[in-house]
Amino acid sequence: MNFYTNLSLKSLAAGVALLALPLSYSQIPEQDLESIFSRLNGDDYDARYEAKMDLQDAVSQAGAPGNEDQPALVEAQLLERLESETLLTTQLWILRQLQLIGSEASIAPLERLLSSDSRELVDAVKTTLSALSWEPSSEESLVLSNKLSELQSQLKKTDNEAIKSAIFAKIAAKSPKAAEVILRKSPLPEYIRIAATSGKGRLLKATLGMLSSGDVAQQIVVVGALQGKVSPKVEDQLIALLSSENETLQLQVLEALGRVGTAKSLDAVLALSDSRSKDLSETAIDTLASIQDPRLDRNLFAAARKGEAAERAKALKAMSYRASSGIAELVNEFAADASLDVALREEAIASMERIGNTESHAVLVSIVLDEKDSGLRKEAQKILKRMTLRVGDPAAAWSAFQAGFERADTDGKLALMLVADSAPTQEMVDYLVAAYESGDESIQKMVMRILPSWRNWDGGEALLAIAKQPGADDKLREQCFKGIGRIILGSDSSYSIEGKYDLAGAALTQAQNDAEKQAVLGGFRYVSWKDKRYVQNDGIHPELKELVENSQVK
Repeated sequence: MNFYTNLSLKSLAAGVALLALPLSYSQIPEQDLESIFSRLNGDDYDARYEAKMDLQDAVSQAGAPGNEDQPALVEAQLLERLESETLLTTQLWILRQLQLIGSEASIAPLERLLSSDSRELVDAVKTTLSALSWEPSSEESLVLSNKLSELQSQLKKTDNEAIKSAIFAKIAAKSPKAAEVILRKSPLPEYIRIAATSGKGRLLKATLGMLSSGDVAQQIVVVGALQGKVSPKVEDQLIALLSSENETLQLQVLEALGRVGTAKSLDAVLALSDSRSKDLSETAIDTLASIQDPRLDRNLFAAARKGEAAERAKALKAMSYRASSGIAELVNEFAADASLDVALREEAIASMERIGNTESHAVLVSIVLDEKDSGLRKEAQKILKRMTLRVGDPAAAWSAFQAGFERADTDGKLALMLVADSAPTQEMVDYLVAAYESGDESIQKMVMRILPSWRNWDGGEALLAIAKQPGADDKLREQCFKGIGRIILGSDSSYSIEGKYDLAGAALTQAQNDAEKQAVLGGFRYVSWKDKRYVQNDGIHPELKELVENSQVK
């Protein structure tokens, strides 16, 4: 019997009650939950960070006064996700939320994870279980002696890990010397954790000595328990452990350095931010953002301003991960300065994806127009597209594009048009349609290349407008209707469902043959329950309504 089985019957009853609750009425709408976990498991660092904050906000809202029925519902959702998720960083974030909102119902599902092969996951589960409120009934309670000799005797007689831990904690409080003897003979993970967090200098010294023991299991527990300020010697030991071949230990050390590290840890942590391991690179980036040493930002700014280009680029990259004050202005300055080393400017451009602002749009547009030969054009085009998603100000992006178009030659216009969906505004669509009407064949080809991948329904409306033009031949019309189908098929929850059916209905009405209709209807290859519900409204094109009603929900 382990520490947590005392609650097994209570947990089972609570769990059954939770399963009986309809998840359709849950605090976090399923659509939002899907978006959160899709981003948590994605490759975009900023999107993952925002997803973490979104989930944390949802959990906080559920626990707000007046939402008494909601915590249990959100808890059920999190437990369901925890069971299906395989990415360690996502599992750890769910566990952190369960520490805030979990109840007895979480005990049994969490106990099952204690058999995991992942030491870090098991440690996090134990921390979560310990954080959950639990008051044993009187018949389940263990009465611990106040005498050291009796406590030592009780410790020898029990095999229950939780009881052993409780006894050891009391021994550590009464006699650090006696606890140290026990720890050295039986360095159990729970003993190490208790000793490291006991506040007793003797026990802390004993646990820190394990960092050089070579026993990875012990090192992981010691590192995980570190808190507050540590000595330079301990930080040096942590930095050395980052070169371990055990990734779980590396991850634990990175997380610890985020809590206790200083500017000294910068180089070692930054090196792992480029690791081939997704977990290591993500955790290293989180660590860079978490280190609280004020010297770090001062040192980085100084390093970015002088020295070798490679070192300046490294400093710039670290500051972008930390979102240091003034870094957006610095990357704009460096990216725009053609006298600087190309590699340094390239890092400045790349950093805009993480910390660029509205002024960055104009800098990138200028690079696209003027830097064809420097090799920076493609990088600027790529970041322009990603910047729009992060900054969320399409109007500012359009303003920069408009100024660029006004001074660009044909080559420059084509280069900007290639990433025109970086400014997905009605003004940009109007510009592209007008550009198509200019008759320049190269521009027409570019317009027809980019509109089918547009980020909202305006791209489809533009394709319809082009298909309506006098003299539009069958080949052009075919391109337009296939493009509309592609936009519909590639749409996501950020596209309005009303716009989808308005566009599809208009296209089907305008279609002149079956091939054009099928190109549009092909965009409804994947039908959701929202589509099924929406076509119950009046005014839906009959062919479209029939298709959706007879389709399987995917």
